[in-house]
Amino acid sequence: MRKKQVHTAYLKSFFILFVILFLEVFPGYAFQNGVDSDVMDPQVWRVEIEGNKTFSDLVIKQIIATESPTTWEKMTFWKRGGHEFNDLEIQRDVIRIRRYYERRGFPNVQVRRKVETGKKSWRRIVRFIIDENSPVTITRLDYQFKTTEENREYITSSRAYRQARSDHSFQLNQRYQTIREPDIIGMFNNALKNLGYAFADVNILAEVDSLQTTASVTIELMPGPVTYFDQVNVTGVETVSENYIIREADIDRGEKFSQNKLEQAQREIFNHHLFRFATINVPEQEHDSTLAVDINLREYPLRSIQVLGGVGTEDLLRGQVSWTHRNLFHRGHRLTATARASFIEQSLNLDYLLPYTFNTKSSVVISPFAQHVLERRIYELFHGGVTNSFIYRYRQDLTGTVSYQFTRNLELSEQFDEALPDTTFEYNLSSFQLSGYYSPGFTSREQQGWVVQPYLEFSGLFGGAAFSFQKFSLDVRRFTKLTNSTTLATRMQLGGIGSVKQDSLPQNIRFYLGGTSSVRGWGRNELGPKRARFDSTDAFYAYAPIGGQAQFGFNAEIRQNLDPFIKGFGMTVFLDGGQVWRRLYDLQSRPMQFSVGGGLRYQSPIGPIRVDIGYKLNPTDEDLNIYQGTDYGGRFDRFGIHFSVGQAF
Repeated sequence: MRKKQVHTAYLKSFFILFVILFLEVFPGYAFQNGVDSDVMDPQVWRVEIEGNKTFSDLVIKQIIATESPTTWEKMTFWKRGGHEFNDLEIQRDVIRIRRYYERRGFPNVQVRRKVETGKKSWRRIVRFIIDENSPVTITRLDYQFKTTEENREYITSSRAYRQARSDHSFQLNQRYQTIREPDIIGMFNNALKNLGYAFADVNILAEVDSLQTTASVTIELMPGPVTYFDQVNVTGVETVSENYIIREADIDRGEKFSQNKLEQAQREIFNHHLFRFATINVPEQEHDSTLAVDINLREYPLRSIQVLGGVGTEDLLRGQVSWTHRNLFHRGHRLTATARASFIEQSLNLDYLLPYTFNTKSSVVISPFAQHVLERRIYELFHGGVTNSFIYRYRQDLTGTVSYQFTRNLELSEQFDEALPDTTFEYNLSSFQLSGYYSPGFTSREQQGWVVQPYLEFSGLFGGAAFSFQKFSLDVRRFTKLTNSTTLATRMQLGGIGSVKQDSLPQNIRFYLGGTSSVRGWGRNELGPKRARFDSTDAFYAYAPIGGQAQFGFNAEIRQNLDPFIKGFGMTVFLDGGQVWRRLYDLQSRPMQFSVGGGLRYQSPIGPIRVDIGYKLNPTDEDLNIYQGTDYGGRFDRFGIHFSVGQAF
């Protein structure tokens, strides 16, 4: 009985607090729904679309200016105004809808408006009533060539032309949409220019019978002469020769013109580290078999210094200073010296880049380095060496790297028994590494599309290393826009190490999971197998991760932009999971573990600042610091709080 009274008291207190907060946060809500709300100026309360069959309500509402308040705004509608009723703007919306339909093949569309008063005298319900009528249908389609028969046969037999002909939207028995004409002209123009016709021109002639709602369409192609690259004019170059620029553009005199070739040349120069601005244009000239192009450039300063900093729950503070010389020996070589420091890692690196090896797509990077890594409760590592990498950028979305790395390593491994001294482990590593980066459809600005990153490592092939092993990993990410403000971000990671005994494998080679940018809810590297640690009196006081030969992890989170409410802010909810196994054949010994949580994001000038809280769904005794049935942990061991700059992935 006593418990029931206590619960009732809590419920009453909660209800009173809720009412107070509601009135405090939404003071105008009561006003709006009271008697005085009837004296408000007319407001648009709801917008409805009727009669539309071809285009959805959502599409039509995006092209009109009249908007109704959202459900959230209706709940928090404390202001007088915000969606004022404007009859003149509604008349313009009628014209906007009519023109939208007309340009998409409905010349006889009829649109009218209807305005009603809602339950409150100031509420207006606006209806747009659409009668689409019959669309114009293409009943005849011709292709006309104004060129020689030889050129015509060459064009019509090409894959580029056949692709354009099958993909364009002006097909028989389809709607004739004038808005599609520029796209179709561009499609055929691009096909002709990639076949060598730099001065190609395309026209569309259409005869429309509005009474019969039919259209006769002729696509007229005027390719002009086959053209070849001749003269390349370079302006804006300061520290390298014009021949260097022409080599980077990979345009050879006498080579047949191609629009793709021209665009690729611009990308190659624009991506070069020496240039901040690059354009390639075809100037006005005689339409004959030779073609001159102009390359306009603007260089970066030869030397620059970059200073970066950040904070996080794992490395606490981190900083980086880089000095770059972009044109060493006036040959376009780049030298970068970088110093990094945090509470986990300190390093010095030199990167010497040779940007042109066999062609513009290939480069070589020579990178000597020295590094100190301190992984709390796991190991301390001093190592240095050199990495030589050959990088080949096959396409803008596909890059491959082959590297050879030699390092000398000094690893200090903490003993799990405090009575024993730490062990010192010296070894050499000599390995070949293959990695790739494939990003079809990925745009980093809005984070959409796929990112696939495979990695292979072969150590000890020629007997120059203390360990012989093969290591592989795969990282796959997918970013999907669900709405204009909502993104689904997913990631999958897996990896394995073969041909080595677990106990002899250096700890920095092993796989670990858990942390701010891994499986949240767990601390850095703390998901997976662990060993108990004892103090000098043989009393337990903590668990330490030991890593493993195999791993699998995933992340799935929904990122919601809150710009309509708070500029620059966002929120996320996530489900993470994974596991680390000591050996490849122990996959059945440890089940997958999962965490859920959420967080806040703020788009600052230095990147997204994020705070995430993760909750372990199925932790082990080791995760909760339970040893032999005794709980040595705290009440928050199921939670992980993560703070950092940058997205989790």
